[in-house]
Amino acid sequence: MTASTVVGAAADEGLAAAVGGEAAAAQAAIVIVSGDPGTREILHRELSKRYGADYQIVACTRPGELESWMRDLRAAGLPVALVIAGVGGQDPNGIEVLATVRAIDPRVLRVAVLGWGDWDAVRSVFDAVSLGTVDHWVSGPLQASAEEFHRSITEFLREWAAQRPGGFEPVRVIGER
Repeated sequence: MTASTVVGAAADEGLAAAVGGEAAAAQAAIVIVSGDPGTREILHRELSKRYGADYQIVACTRPGELESWMRDLRAAGLPVALVIAGVGGQDPNGIEVLATVRAIDPRVLRVAVLGWGDWDAVRSVFDAVSLGTVDHWVSGPLQASAEEFHRSITEFLREWAAQRPGGFEPVRVIGER
């Protein structure tokens, strides 16, 4: 069994667990979309290692499956926090994939992940961010520690959590007791 098959199988099991209600510890999901097995594998490994205790990490191999995965996760009670899509290289339609996410769930943050030095993709991602098609971008992790990557992902998750209801809401009651 290849590493990409393992990631795909793990993602299918993760989705099945989420839909089956077994992801009780997870507060939300992070969805990876990439046609490149190497990109999926690295992102799945890094995200699972760092955020797996709090987030259900799923990897989608085909962009056409994204909508059904997001709906299944939401039906299972897991909102999707981030959709992280590969852009450039073997993912030439990554920006278009991220553009479709807004129609599925407008609260999801859309993150383009780029390979280091992919200057052609960088230009298109900057344009997409300027137009509001993509919310954020990040360079993919190159090494095991990948602190710059994780710092960005942590900030994106913090932004997503701050936009959700149910947090601290100060109230001032005016009137007699």
